[in-house]
Amino acid sequence: MPICLHPVAPRPSGRSVPPGVAIPVSPTESPRTITRRRVVVTGIGAISSLAPTAAETWERILANETGIARIDSLDPAQHPCILRGDVDDSQVQSRFLTGKEARNTSRFSRFAIEAAGDALLDAGLLDDDLTPNMDLSDAGAALGTCVGGTYDDLLPAWQTAFTRESFSRVPPHLHVMFPHNLAAYTIQHQFGMMGPSSTVVTACATGSQAIGDGFRAIAYGQAPLMIAGATESTHHPMFQAGFAAMRALVTDSNDNPDGASRPFDASRAGFVLGEGAGMLVLEDLEHAQARGARIYAEIAGFATSNDAYHPIAPQPDGIGAAKAIRDALADAGVSPDDVDHVNAHAASTPAGDLAEAKAIYRALGERAAQIPVTSVKGAIGHCMASAGALETITAVKTLHEQRIPPTRNYRTPDPEIGLDIVHGTPREAEIAVMTKHSFGLGGQNACLVLRRWPAS
Repeated sequence: MPICLHPVAPRPSGRSVPPGVAIPVSPTESPRTITRRRVVVTGIGAISSLAPTAAETWERILANETGIARIDSLDPAQHPCILRGDVDDSQVQSRFLTGKEARNTSRFSRFAIEAAGDALLDAGLLDDDLTPNMDLSDAGAALGTCVGGTYDDLLPAWQTAFTRESFSRVPPHLHVMFPHNLAAYTIQHQFGMMGPSSTVVTACATGSQAIGDGFRAIAYGQAPLMIAGATESTHHPMFQAGFAAMRALVTDSNDNPDGASRPFDASRAGFVLGEGAGMLVLEDLEHAQARGARIYAEIAGFATSNDAYHPIAPQPDGIGAAKAIRDALADAGVSPDDVDHVNAHAASTPAGDLAEAKAIYRALGERAAQIPVTSVKGAIGHCMASAGALETITAVKTLHEQRIPPTRNYRTPDPEIGLDIVHGTPREAEIAVMTKHSFGLGGQNACLVLRRWPAS
């Protein structure tokens, strides 16, 4: 799908022009077009409350297991919800950062580098010694996080050092630990990626939006390869307390963590916090084929929107969310009638899940009732920024294996939802095109359209 460029000044001599990009030779020349590149997924890496790898996370989701548990450090006298989907740090390998470098890197960035390294290994881009086997200097990173190292590094340092002693007791590496963009830096520095670099912060839509940004960077010739995804560390009790004060967390299941998160179910009563990282290797199709890469799926379209309604509550009729879905389908050049499956956001909140169902109907029409829908938050919790990234990985695996994972704890249909919620066991299905959407605070909406590879 070509786009029209306004005239721009000539590039300095000696700089190469990406394939498919036409650059005017003078400011007065007529606008030219860019040929949009096709973008495929060639590697995935994940760290979740279920497992420290994408493969094991996927298998445990298919097995209808959960990583949500009671957290002993949360005092029920202070916290109405004492459940979380935490990552077991002892299970996360430390292969890419060691010694002082590891000590001066935040937990959210450590999640990011390990998941990104796994994705690159999965894509066949690292040798056995964990170094790149090809030049990645043109590659980039499109990442996201909601809080970065704010809760792990900034708040503890400020509370215990600055307020009680002086600025001289603040850790000297504080400002290279908590900033959100340090996860992208850590990855790009480790693997010599000098291409595009961005960090998006769009609340719970962050993961899907970061992948969309990586998709666009490749589609419009800015890079041949991108690491795209999101990372989140949410185990600080203040983060939990904030959502409790918002009354967004489930409070009826402290003695039953197994059944706490219930997306789309009639009994849903709030979400459970999760954390982790999801990273994808996105490539220009020609670049991937030239090196003989295994292709999982194609990303065909992407769009974002805003409800412009309320900082916390979703637009009740799903108008803004439906716009993102429709615009993403248009960007992919596919019809709502082409959609075979929806990987939903569905955080298990009464208002949010209902508004999402209305958005799906609004975007896909009455046929929405026959389209299988799933949410994996019952298995891993609501992982905030990394939610959309981890869920996109499940979408990629769904297309690759033609199996839809179940929506955990879905037992009682809500007549107002009215969707075909996959539950109980995985469902075998013929899926050529699917959507993955994410919604977040501040009215943020993001939607990806994924296509089976090969297209047939």
